Amino acid sequence: MDHALVILNSLADPGPRGGVKNRDAEIRGYLAQATAIPKSAREALGADPRRALEVIDPSRNSIGCLFLLDTIIASGMEHVERQVLLDKIVHFFTSFDPVQIRYVGAIFRNFLDFALSGGLFPPAVTVELLATAILRIDPTGSLLTSTHLLLAKIAVESNILEPALEVLDKEITCYPTTLSGRETRDWRRLCDPSLPPTLYISTATGLTDGLKSSSVLEYNFLRSLVYSSRRDWSKAFAALEQVITHPTKDRGVSKVMTECHKRWLLVGLLNSGQVHSLPSYTSQQPVASYNSLSAEYKELASRFVAPSAKGLKECAETNAGIWQQDDTTSLVAEVLSSFQKWEIFNLRKVFAEVSISQIRRLTSSALTGEPLKTDEDVIALIQDMLGSGMLKGILKVDGTAGTFLKFGDTSSVLTEQDFAREIATRHMRITALKQQYKEVNDRLSDKREYIKYVALEQKRAEKEGHDPGVGFDSQIEDEDLMTGVVMANG
Repeated sequence: MDHALVILNSLADPGPRGGVKNRDAEIRGYLAQATAIPKSAREALGADPRRALEVIDPSRNSIGCLFLLDTIIASGMEHVERQVLLDKIVHFFTSFDPVQIRYVGAIFRNFLDFALSGGLFPPAVTVELLATAILRIDPTGSLLTSTHLLLAKIAVESNILEPALEVLDKEITCYPTTLSGRETRDWRRLCDPSLPPTLYISTATGLTDGLKSSSVLEYNFLRSLVYSSRRDWSKAFAALEQVITHPTKDRGVSKVMTECHKRWLLVGLLNSGQVHSLPSYTSQQPVASYNSLSAEYKELASRFVAPSAKGLKECAETNAGIWQQDDTTSLVAEVLSSFQKWEIFNLRKVFAEVSISQIRRLTSSALTGEPLKTDEDVIALIQDMLGSGMLKGILKVDGTAGTFLKFGDTSSVLTEQDFAREIATRHMRITALKQQYKEVNDRLSDKREYIKYVALEQKRAEKEGHDPGVGFDSQIEDEDLMTGVVMANG
C-alpha cells in the first residue's frame, strides 16, 4: 500500500520549469506507472485510504486524487467515514487541475456521473458542483457536452436553478467532434494551454459522450423550462427558437420541435406582447407542421393582439383540454395575466400621462373579461409592473385630481463609466468571436464536403463567374452535428 501511495503522489506541480513537451512526457510517464499498480496494492489502498486522502492534494495532483477516489468507490466506500469522503470529493471538483484531467477524461466523466448523479449529495450541491466542473474544464462554456445535458436535467428535476445559470447562459457555438488526422496529432499534447476546447473535449479524450441532434434539442428545451420558471421570457424565447429552427433531416420534424413551437408562440406574447413570425432561416417542412399542429395557439395569439379580453378568455377556456394535454396550462395562465399589463404598457404610445381611472376604463383583465373593479386594483397592477421593470414611469398622487401614471423614457442613458464598460464588453465578445471563427474555419477546411464544394465552385466560376449570393452554408441543409460545424444561435 505504501508503494502504491508513493506512486500516486509522485506527480509534481510543474511550477515555472519545463515546457509543454516535457510536461506531456511527465504526465504520460506518471500515467504508465499509476495504471500499472498491482490490483492487490489498489485493494489495500482502498481498504485504508485515510493517509492517502490527507496526503494527495487535488489541486496539485488531480490525476492521483481521481485514481484514489475511484479506488475508494470501487471498494464500496465502507472503509472511510462518509463525510470525510464527501468533503474530499467536493474539494476535488472545486480545485482540480483542468489540464491534468484532459489526460483521464473517461475516468473523470464516469466518476463525475457516479458522484454527482448517484445521490451522494443534495440536489443544490450536485448542481453547483456540476456547473463548477464544466466551467473549470472549459471556462468559455461554448462547447456543448453530455455533462451540460446532465446539469440541465438535474436542475429542472430538482428546481435548483440558480447555480446552473452560469453554464446555461453560455453561448453554445460548437459540438463534440470526430477529430481529423491533423487534429489528432495536435491534441496528443493535451497539456498545451493554447488548445481550444474543441481539441481536448471530445469522445476521443472521453470528456464527453457523443451528442445526437435530439440531445441538442433536449438541452435547449430544458433551458427554456429553466428560464420560464424564472419568468425570464427573453431567454426562454431565444432557447425555444433554437429548437424550432434546428436543421431537420429527411424532411422530418421531431415532436419536441412541434411542442416547443407552441410554447414559443406563448412565450413570445409574454416577452414582447406581440405575435412573432418564424425566422427566415426556418426549414420549410417544420413550418408546414407548425401551422398544422399549433392552430389553437395561433388563434390564442391572434386574440391576444386583437385586443379583446373577453375573446381571449373564451378562447383559453374553449381549448382548456388542449392546454392540459400539452402541459402548457400554466403558460396560458401567464398569458392571460399579462394581457392587461401589455394593454397598459402600450398606452405609452398615446399618452405621456394618464389617470388611473382612465386606465381602468381603457383596459380589461383577460382573467375575467372585464375591467378591474377599483382604481386600487389598477394601482396594484401598475406597481407590480414598475417593480418588475416591465414598465418605466412613476405614479403621481394629486389630492384633487386623483392618481396619474406618468410614463418614463424607455431608453436608458448610460453614464460615462457604464458606456466604457459596455464598449469593453463588446470588444471582448468580438475578439472571442474572431477566435472562434478562425478555429471553425480551420476545422471546416479539413472537411471533405467543404473541399468538394470549393472544387465545384472553382469549376462553376470558370464557366459562369462567381455568384456572391450562393455559399457553402446555404447548400448544406442537414449538417451532421458530429462534424463540428458551428451553428448560429437563433
